[in-house]
Amino acid sequence: MNWPRLHLRFLLLLGTSIFSITYSFASENSEASRILVHTLNYMSRDYPNGVSNGKVINEDEYEEMLGFCASAEKYYKQFAPNWPNDSAKIGAMVRQTDSLIRAKAPFEQVAASANTAKAEVIKASGLTIAPTQYPSILNGKAVYMANCAKCHGATGYGDGKEGEKLDPRPRNFHDEGKMALMSPFSIYNTVRCGVQGTGMKAHPELGDEEVWDAAFFIMTLRYPKTQEDKIADDAFVKDRFATLGLAQIAVLSDHELAQTFRASRKDLGRLRNYQPNESKDRFIDAALKYIDESMAASREGKYEEAEKLANMAYMEGIEPIEKQLRSTDPGLMERLEDQMNNTHRIITEHGSLIEISDSLKASKELISQAGKVLSKGEMSFWIALLMSISILLREGLEAFLVIMVILGIINASGMRSSKIYVHAGWMLAAVCGVILWLIGGQLIQAHMSQVELMEGSIALIAVAMLLYIGFWLHGKSEASKWKEYVTTQIKRFAGGGSLFSLFAFSFIVVFREVFESVLFLSAINVESSGRQEHAIVLGVLLAFALVIALAYMVLRFSARLPIPKLFKVSSIVMGILAVILMGKGLHSLQETGIIPIHGITFLPHIELLGLYPTMETLSAQLAIGGIVIYMISHSTRRK
Repeated sequence: MNWPRLHLRFLLLLGTSIFSITYSFASENSEASRILVHTLNYMSRDYPNGVSNGKVINEDEYEEMLGFCASAEKYYKQFAPNWPNDSAKIGAMVRQTDSLIRAKAPFEQVAASANTAKAEVIKASGLTIAPTQYPSILNGKAVYMANCAKCHGATGYGDGKEGEKLDPRPRNFHDEGKMALMSPFSIYNTVRCGVQGTGMKAHPELGDEEVWDAAFFIMTLRYPKTQEDKIADDAFVKDRFATLGLAQIAVLSDHELAQTFRASRKDLGRLRNYQPNESKDRFIDAALKYIDESMAASREGKYEEAEKLANMAYMEGIEPIEKQLRSTDPGLMERLEDQMNNTHRIITEHGSLIEISDSLKASKELISQAGKVLSKGEMSFWIALLMSISILLREGLEAFLVIMVILGIINASGMRSSKIYVHAGWMLAAVCGVILWLIGGQLIQAHMSQVELMEGSIALIAVAMLLYIGFWLHGKSEASKWKEYVTTQIKRFAGGGSLFSLFAFSFIVVFREVFESVLFLSAINVESSGRQEHAIVLGVLLAFALVIALAYMVLRFSARLPIPKLFKVSSIVMGILAVILMGKGLHSLQETGIIPIHGITFLPHIELLGLYPTMETLSAQLAIGGIVIYMISHSTRRK
């Protein structure tokens, strides 16, 4: 038996257990402070939903905000005796935030007051908090460049222009000795509270998510990352650090991680650069868990505990997904808010057990319904297959017809030996298409943490390309002008004897079709979250087989294909796809906050059709639908 190794394992297990017990004990003691921090955080973020330009724009949102003001004052009075002497200052800050909200002050003032109070609560209570969702390193870089780079430098070496005037100089985030002892939480606290006697000031204007994003980004500065290693590294992190939760990743320093897990510098770099694909289900599960715990506490007559847990269900379960739910089903979001407020009121007023139980059950039912709405309706295998075949059949037929025109002109010109250059051109275009598809797949996997932004961007680009190339240029290619253009070019190449030009022309006219195909297939792949790759590949193979069969019929039997009908059907299918992608693309951008949300509560949400009941998505889809109908009808009349 290897005793040294056994002793090492025992010590590691003992150390981890002690850490877990200590962490749990600290969490229990700081539960009240954590609720107050969450309440202040909510007040600092959602105030604009109820008030704008000194006027109430949503009575329900404003009443909800006043309710949280009362909760903040209540939590402060209840738990302030456990804090140091400066707790009176915190009470004044809480009441100042309340006054600003009641006076309908500008959002900037309310946010600054609430964030300052929140930072003081964290400092006074010694609260150890963790982000509610995995921070975005990409967004953290943007926050860092906007707020920190001027002193710490763009790359974090403490060499920013404004930092040159400071004494002491700004921290160098590449200092191995000092940074190994820091954690994202210590950076979070520094940004929140500042450092007395230095140029490092507090940043109350930043939201919690922004500070956590920046803290996680700063921890990556010593570990350069290449996208090529990301997929393998993510799998390594999930296996190597499987026992680590987000709270521990936020609290532990690199030195502590290295000791506990015997992690090398490369291992730590993989962990600090890790970006999981956050699932909305996690927040729904957290909300349901808090509701169940609130119900259990109310049955035992622990009303204060039940109230806290009900609040946590909203702040840690619903708030992180509020924007997505409001953009997907605004009516459900309003009903859920009303129900949660009603539950909070009944518990606060110590209603009967039956009333509390019924209200919590109603809240739980709506939360479960929200989970179903946010669970992305997966594009079915058959729809992905049909779309793939439709797209590839159209593009493949057009590429085939163009190549046939080119080869026919070459035969008529007596340049049969030049056909090898034509075949080389279209074959290279096909190979480039495969490479482009593989590269696109890797980029999709590498940026799944920004999936909403990626979905929206690719969908909107696909719609633009479809409207411009898919109809305008295709309309020309089906007309005699395109054939005349091809004939003119080939005769010019034949007259000049430029074989490379012949090769390049063959490549370009086919690569145009290949590029369109890859773009649309990528949009389908992203929309299905990469789950229908088999359907897409099968669709490509079937479409390719159909094109080959149709080409063989033309060449072997001089058959005349119903090209206009085939193109008309595929144009209708692609037009429908454009309308669906427009809705889904704008919805994804609404989830990121780039596009505002104005819900229409009486309309349904139909995931399959990309129909979301918001003014922005519906108006855009109607516009795209009108353009598609005009283009198809105009093309038909012209032909």
